[in-house]
Amino acid sequence: MRVAGSLVTNQVCAYDLLRMFGRDGRPTPLGQVFAEYGRIDKTMHLLNLVDLSDDTHCCRVNRRLTVQASRHTTARAICDGRRGHI
Repeated sequence: MRVAGSLVTNQVCAYDLLRMFGRDGRPTPLGQVFAEYGRIDKTMHLLNLVDLSDDTHCCRVNRRLTVQASRHTTARAICDGRRGHI
C-alpha cells in the first residue's frame, strides 16, 4: 500500500522503485513479490482470453485492437504519399 501511495502522490518515480527492488542484479524479496503478482495478473488475463464460455473479454480486446489499427491507418494516411514523410 505504501508503494502504491508513493507512486500516486509522486513522492517517488517508478524508475527509483524498480531500482530499489533489485540489488546487484538480483531482485529483493519485495521485488520478487511484485514480479509474482504481475505473473498472476498476466495468467488471469490469458485465462479470460481463452475462456470460450464468456465472449465479453474477447470483445473488449478486439475493440481495443480495432481502435489501435484505425489509429495506425490514419497516421499512414497523414504521411505524404505513405512514404513516412509528414
